[in-house]
Amino acid sequence: MLRKRIELIVLGILILGIIGYAGTGIVYSGALVANSERTMNTVVSHQNSLNSSFTSINSQLSALGGDSTFNAQQAITLVDKSVANSELATRTINQDDASLSSVESQLVQNRWLTAIGRGNLDRESARVVHARKALGAARTIASDQVLDGHFWHSLYTALGDLDALNKQSAGGDLTAARSTLTTMQTDAQQAVQESTSPGLPADLHDLMVDLQSFVTDYGKQLDAQLAGDDASVAQYQAGVNADLTKLGAYDIDKIGKEIDAFYKPLIDQFNSEIAAATA
Repeated sequence: MLRKRIELIVLGILILGIIGYAGTGIVYSGALVANSERTMNTVVSHQNSLNSSFTSINSQLSALGGDSTFNAQQAITLVDKSVANSELATRTINQDDASLSSVESQLVQNRWLTAIGRGNLDRESARVVHARKALGAARTIASDQVLDGHFWHSLYTALGDLDALNKQSAGGDLTAARSTLTTMQTDAQQAVQESTSPGLPADLHDLMVDLQSFVTDYGKQLDAQLAGDDASVAQYQAGVNADLTKLGAYDIDKIGKEIDAFYKPLIDQFNSEIAAATA
């Protein structure tokens, strides 16, 4: 009889333990899911701002389309703002990913604590994985945009130099024009070096190389003018004209489409993973 009572007591303790485990597991899994949901909501709230920055990728190409109203300083201001936004986006992405990584670890490490709530934890873990993949794509886009922005800044600076150079030459101030040209040579060289940044097609790099050749030939022509060497001026003018013809032959729309084609898979991946994370 005593043995039977002991067995019943042990059985009761086991039952209470199982009930306690199940109850604790349900409560704890609910807390983990709630914490994950809060983190996910914060990450998703940043989606619109990231998508807005992605849509501005090709806006910089307007400078190359021959728009007579192009203002170099305004363009530099806008591209610098774009770079700052991309740098901020990178910091935000890293912070969000760190938060999701912490949540992911909690969901995986504490999965054994509950059997009843395990399905909810697994579903939440899958959502977090999708969100982190989305952030991985967004991080690549943002970091590439920073590098591309540095290129556009250099190019816009060189185009601003060219505008000043044309005005100085037209006004007969060849000494000032030669000084500006020296600055432009430095800026054009910088643009050439940065034109191999991710997402920038080979055609754009070739265009920058030809722009640098134009600056070099223009400098030779200007030096000949300053020296009063009319024969050399005519010779170098032919080279400048040839450079301008080459620059005008580039298909800016094609370059824009190539940039779009580079970023589209990353943007699509970002959006599809966010959609999966919020499903």
